[in-house]
Amino acid sequence: MDFGSEEVKTTRLWRCTAPVEGELDASKEVNGVLPTDRKDIYESLVCVLPDNDSIMISRESKTTPRNYYLSKLGDGGDEANIQVTNFEHPQPDLLGVTKELVQYKRDDGVELTANLYLPANYDGTPLPTLFWAYPREFKDSKAAGQVKGSKHLFVSAHWASPIHWAAKGWCVFDNFALPVIGEGDAQPNDTFIEQIVSGATAAVEYAVSRGVCDKDRCAVGGHSYGSFMTAHLLSHTSLFSAGIGRSGAFNRTLTPMSFQSEDRSIWEARDTYITMSPLMHVKKMSEQERVGKMLLIHGEADENSGTHPMQSERYFAALKAFGIESKLVMLPHERHSYRARESILHMAYEQEAWLKSLEDK
Repeated sequence: MDFGSEEVKTTRLWRCTAPVEGELDASKEVNGVLPTDRKDIYESLVCVLPDNDSIMISRESKTTPRNYYLSKLGDGGDEANIQVTNFEHPQPDLLGVTKELVQYKRDDGVELTANLYLPANYDGTPLPTLFWAYPREFKDSKAAGQVKGSKHLFVSAHWASPIHWAAKGWCVFDNFALPVIGEGDAQPNDTFIEQIVSGATAAVEYAVSRGVCDKDRCAVGGHSYGSFMTAHLLSHTSLFSAGIGRSGAFNRTLTPMSFQSEDRSIWEARDTYITMSPLMHVKKMSEQERVGKMLLIHGEADENSGTHPMQSERYFAALKAFGIESKLVMLPHERHSYRARESILHMAYEQEAWLKSLEDK
């Protein structure tokens, strides 16, 4: 950041492989691409040190954990970099899992991306596949189609991540883009269902076309708004045999003033609130050609105003009423994001048990 008396300017700094052949004068490019010999490494600036002559950078690759380096400005070359940390792989079970940043299009031409993970020693056969996502709203298709992430990031997984399934022999389609676009005066949520169905269909079709996904063994899941998305995809498509919804909301009349990026109240957009409530579509879910079973997990002390535990309790009751295979797991003392070791391990157990039927097909 360059702080002046009259204006504030922000400059982006990064290093990545030049996408063109021949010489490139990056100094003449806006946010120019800097050529580097380190083709498969992702580096980012951590901080500028107080002496103003040194910076701390992080460096990682798909197979090498993130470590930190001290670099003198202006010296150049690896000899100017002093390695500060030497972290080993924190999750050996993920060694050999491959990651690919993939791009594809939905039926209206919007560019989409996802992180595709395949197990070690993948033999080329179609696998049971877990799709995991979190929808986001945009006001134009150009912003929605931006490439997100880097193919060079280290493959690791936190407790909430679906990547662990790749170590179990699954194909994982993580963070697959589900943009909900409302251009001009249009409101994104007025066509929420149509757009997430289009995005999910494109994701499944792409994975199947690559030969990595068994279309008869697909599951979908998400946390919070991703749980809300999961319920809709099971209600409005026959793409998935199972769903996992953690800490979600399923009745938008219980969040009448606003929710997520929706700034209209229920009195201003009544039809949108009703249509966007998965609770209202349980009957339709029961009538799908392939009825996906639904696992609901929720913290009993969820403090998020939009995801009160009642949301999962009432939705579960509706699923049971229509004979849909479902299970509700309430985690004692847990809030919107789970913390206790016991809770996280139990969550993992329930998810594994829920998807085991797809492995056995």
